[in-house]
Amino acid sequence: MIKLEKLIVTAAVTGGEYVSKETTPYVPSTVDEIVAEVLACVEAGASVVHLHAKDPETGEAYSGDPNPLMREYVERIREETDVIINLTTGGGRVGNPPEVWDRLVEERCKIGTEMMSLNMGTMNRWAEHPTGEIFLNTVSMLERWCGYMVKHGVKPEHEVYDTGMINVCKQIAVKGIVPEPLHVQFVMVGRTGFLPNPRMLQYSVDLLPENWTWSVCALGRNQIPMAAIATVLGGHVRVGFEDNVYLRRGELARSNADLVRKAVNIAKELERPIASPDEAREILELK
Repeated sequence: MIKLEKLIVTAAVTGGEYVSKETTPYVPSTVDEIVAEVLACVEAGASVVHLHAKDPETGEAYSGDPNPLMREYVERIREETDVIINLTTGGGRVGNPPEVWDRLVEERCKIGTEMMSLNMGTMNRWAEHPTGEIFLNTVSMLERWCGYMVKHGVKPEHEVYDTGMINVCKQIAVKGIVPEPLHVQFVMVGRTGFLPNPRMLQYSVDLLPENWTWSVCALGRNQIPMAAIATVLGGHVRVGFEDNVYLRRGELARSNADLVRKAVNIAKELERPIASPDEAREILELK
């Protein structure tokens, strides 16, 4: 039987390493813009926001140490709303060697965020990137970083791009590095990862333990259709500029909140209630 608990909507508001002012003029880049965008998404129905550090002028990924900027995001958002804040573990790779990444991730766990995303394996990138063709996340790195999160009371969001990464999640759970239930997000990028289609998603969900929670994000025009499928199947959804900047074909979304409202409206038509931040904390078993 499909478990239809209240739907958690995550808004990935800042865009990651592939989104800048050249991609869309509407991507928030300054601290004030990011805080305003978060508040708009919460009002539209988001209970989680996912953040990357952005260059305030260009909207590109911040090229320095992102942690002070992320700390400012968290502190400013906390003054305004009780939304769950989810920070990336990927920030700070550009211009830094792998031996620096450990320090950046552990320091980020101390900022006061409740969740952090973590790609659960090394993978071929699906587009050009200044760090090269490979996104490096070895199993030993993952185990250390999950350990940092648990130590500092942060819930990992395990980003899964293919079925092998599901097995890595299970290994981490069996070793007791992260207490169950885990929260998995299926990142359906196509190209070098999952194909964004219903059969692929259902197969992947069937591989998870029943008590784990899961969410879906997909790129471009697949974002909203895959969100609708996840809503029907009992999962949760992520929308926002990190994965898609269009409201519909040929029309840029003017705010992440436009995409949140679209996902929320679909859920309402399917009679699936939307989780508040506190209800999302209960579902995800956050501390």
